[in-house]
Amino acid sequence: MLGLNKEYAVVPLTFPVDHAATLVSDIINLKNYHQAEVYLMTAAVFTKTAAVTMQQGNAVNSAATALGFTRYYETGMMLDYDGASTGIGAVPLETAQGAGGADMTILEDTGKTLIGWWDDVTAFIDNEVLTFSGGKTAVVDGIRYNEDILLPKVAVANTFNITQVLDINKIYMIPITGSMLADGMDCIELNIADMDSPTLLAAWASLSQPRFAGQPMQTAIYD
Repeated sequence: MLGLNKEYAVVPLTFPVDHAATLVSDIINLKNYHQAEVYLMTAAVFTKTAAVTMQQGNAVNSAATALGFTRYYETGMMLDYDGASTGIGAVPLETAQGAGGADMTILEDTGKTLIGWWDDVTAFIDNEVLTFSGGKTAVVDGIRYNEDILLPKVAVANTFNITQVLDINKIYMIPITGSMLADGMDCIELNIADMDSPTLLAAWASLSQPRFAGQPMQTAIYD
């Protein structure tokens, strides 16, 4: 069953163009929806580390109040290994580095598969030595895969960084619910700090749990 116009609506925040300074997205109104999933997609070039934040307001022409959030999602990966020096799994946020320079942060270690995020544009190589920050060693079995998964991360002080060079060709998602907004606020805006050199990216929001369903869905770009 098609979910669009029944279970959710999709609204653009910024179209895929080069941005050379601070990005301030279009503002969307959540009065007709309970939840927004705010998506950000980076392209092949990201030349300066930039902080991502959210703002809130009470009209689609102004969102000047910080919106607190503690969780976001980032494109992840999976990597198989064998020949481990110990059967003890790595702990969350431990790192693993391939002999050739590839690097990842671990969310979960199943004992044969690492689930986490890549931290380097260098690719893992089959059969290279894998060294964990916790002291374990292993051997890479294959190459990274499932690079379309989105995995949860913790935002610090209502923000997270997109890192220059390393965080290319990734998707980020910030979940926002109506209960996160302050009294009297029903609008949200995505902000990305100064990106310096031209950086191609796009952003959009998937709005769900609508007050009214049907085609067309209720607008989110007008008050």
